[in-house]
Amino acid sequence: MGFLARLGRGFLWLVGLAAVLGAAIFGGREVIARGNAEEQEARALPVSVIEARYQDRYEERRLFAGRIAPAQVADVAFEVAGEIEEVTAKVGDRVAKGQTLATLDQRRLSLRTEEAAASLADARAQLDRAEASYKRVAELLEQGFATDQERDDALAARNGARERVRLLTRSLERAREDEGDASLRAPFDGFVVARYADAGAILTAGQPVLRLNERGTLEAEIAVPDRMADMVEVGDQFDLLTDEGDVRGSVEGVSGEIDPLTRSRLVRLIITEDPGLSPGSLVRLALTQERSARGVWVPLTALQEGYRGLWSVYVVENEDGQDLIRRKDIEILSLAEERAYVTGTLEDGDRVVETSTFRFVPGQRVRVVGSAPTGAPTSSLR
Repeated sequence: MGFLARLGRGFLWLVGLAAVLGAAIFGGREVIARGNAEEQEARALPVSVIEARYQDRYEERRLFAGRIAPAQVADVAFEVAGEIEEVTAKVGDRVAKGQTLATLDQRRLSLRTEEAAASLADARAQLDRAEASYKRVAELLEQGFATDQERDDALAARNGARERVRLLTRSLERAREDEGDASLRAPFDGFVVARYADAGAILTAGQPVLRLNERGTLEAEIAVPDRMADMVEVGDQFDLLTDEGDVRGSVEGVSGEIDPLTRSRLVRLIITEDPGLSPGSLVRLALTQERSARGVWVPLTALQEGYRGLWSVYVVENEDGQDLIRRKDIEILSLAEERAYVTGTLEDGDRVVETSTFRFVPGQRVRVVGSAPTGAPTSSLR
């Protein structure tokens, strides 16, 4: 009996030990399983997503480049030929209207004036003789001592002398005008931006010496496609983009002619606010046009380029409680500064991965750490 009692107590002890060991084993497996799940969750790639929202229209903002130009530009030249004696203006100089910019050697011009004056004096003397001769012939004709032919010849000589005096008088006036044109003066207030000739150069009449840009008023000249030119009317105000900052411009005119090569019209705007622009500076005009097309805005960082110019985005889909990566093909309709307006296999409400800096593997497990709806910024095609 004592032996059986001891045997029974030993059996119960073994059973208890087995139960304890079984609980420990099963509990360990559960802990391991839970640990593995937590480890897998921790190893899932964290991603930020945006929620796709379709719309039927979007605004496309296009930028058209042009150049700043002065309201007036002039290549100034002497109206007479001659040798340059001095050029007093240099590139970069600020000049006032009427200021002397250059002079010609006046010796030859003075000689022309003297020759013209001498020729005119001789012609006047001949006219006096012709007048006296005609008067004598007319008197002799009345007395019967001259013929009608002699009177006609004297009259023709007198009229010829009068015409020669008239022509030489004009020549003298022109020679004196040429002497006055020996000084080249600024036609308006401005800046000297180019110099084409120096002292000693022999010029023909009208050959440019200096180029002047008007000081003060600036204009922007921008080519706009003909199909969008009706969006711009005289008097319209626009913000123009420059490297120095935005400036305000007022439309002064729109060309009625279409450039046959670019199919564009030239738009001229007066700059009403000058932040220190210089002629030649680059300026851009922004025009916004509403377009009808069903699509959704996604960040540019979400786009993934595929083969042969095809594009796609990655979306996160929940399957059996897990967030998995899927790829969807899209078509780009328009580009903005930071976003793209796309259409394709995306569905309304899809969770689009915001940044695809590397390629995901379809079916890859991820962990969503942020979500936001898509916006609708203005598109800008440059």
